[in-house]
Amino acid sequence: MYLKSIITAAGALCLGSSLFTAQAEPFNADDYLTGDLGGVRSQLHDKGIDLQLMYIFETGTNVKGGQSEHQYSYADQTIFGVDTDLEKLFDWQGSSFHVQFVNRGGQSDNLATKAETGQLLQSLEVYGRGRTTRISAFYYQQKLFDDKLDIKLGRMGFSSQFAAFRCEMAYLGGCSSQPGNFNSTIYNFPIAPWAAVVNYQFNDEWYLRVGAIQMNPNWLSHGQRLNFLNASGTQGVTLPVELGWNPTINNLPGTYKLGFWHDNVGGDDLYFNQDGQPLALNGGEAKRNHSRNGGYFVVDQQLTTEDGSDQGLSVFSMGTFNDRDMTTVDRSLIVGLSYKGLFDGRDDDNLGVAAHYLHVSQRLADGARLQIRNGQLVDVQNDEWGVTAYYTMQVTPYFKLHPEVQFLGNPGGTSANADVWVAAIRGDLTF
Repeated sequence: MYLKSIITAAGALCLGSSLFTAQAEPFNADDYLTGDLGGVRSQLHDKGIDLQLMYIFETGTNVKGGQSEHQYSYADQTIFGVDTDLEKLFDWQGSSFHVQFVNRGGQSDNLATKAETGQLLQSLEVYGRGRTTRISAFYYQQKLFDDKLDIKLGRMGFSSQFAAFRCEMAYLGGCSSQPGNFNSTIYNFPIAPWAAVVNYQFNDEWYLRVGAIQMNPNWLSHGQRLNFLNASGTQGVTLPVELGWNPTINNLPGTYKLGFWHDNVGGDDLYFNQDGQPLALNGGEAKRNHSRNGGYFVVDQQLTTEDGSDQGLSVFSMGTFNDRDMTTVDRSLIVGLSYKGLFDGRDDDNLGVAAHYLHVSQRLADGARLQIRNGQLVDVQNDEWGVTAYYTMQVTPYFKLHPEVQFLGNPGGTSANADVWVAAIRGDLTF
């Protein structure tokens, strides 16, 4: 209730401000399968209302590897959203409101589970958080001081605001924000807890973003999926900060981000029990740590260009650093190259290849080694690594297809699991 009161009061303060003039986004009916809907969509846009309807599907099979080869899985999600320009509607300068719903469907088990591959991250990233409909965004936005200050208050996930990363792969480790894939106190899309995010744009290149995001595990339950208000059971808050740099190097654009987060929730220790003894030998309940920290970086830089356009070669990378005492994967890294417009007549297509690396916390490995010295037969987890190659085809302005091939070595960080080859395809359709 305290967090909600702060958000309500701050929202009222922002509504009274008139220091910023909103700027409308251009509208192009060709970007939608349904076009202009007989002029309705463009009329709504002129009034300050933009509708979003998107369908995404992912399907794949383990060509080789896993306890059961040639398994097949399918998942999809439908996204419906409304972006409202409150300046156009009510003359509230610089203000807007955003609402989004997401329905996730498909088969109940993801490919990794069906094939029993043992891998640390899913091959089909659209899985997760249950086959149901959820509120994925519900927030007010206020821009002030000539667009330098941007305040968002309401419900939004960590991944929609921090550590944003390109998402052209079906492999979870190469799609969008990564901290939430490893840390139980960070919720990625489509979970949307209460949050406050403030962004200050120092100039055209530099910005600083800070936030306070509610940590409440009850948002994960199906019973809270369409609750607009607040779920009981708030445990604490996550406090992220991100410094961003968007330079032009040799007349080519780049994006660089450095982030850090802290929470006052913590989690169960991987090595010690409540008596300070190793869990692997003595069992019992895990020691409870009451806070945790983590960090990340993002790099996305265009290296070459064709006639000054966004076509050409780019390099991209993202790394995460997580608390090794509480997080199974304490380090992750992905590095890749992509080329946009490699083939004549396919200016918007993108060919890419990326290498990814996941490091299992040494705390788990230490516990396994204690068990081995005690005569038990267990696997010691270390590193998982892999390579993903993909091709993004812009079939039409509103439809993309992304076929890809994934190789995963040492799945689960142990040689006890066979290497895995996965063939997958993803489709994005905007109505």
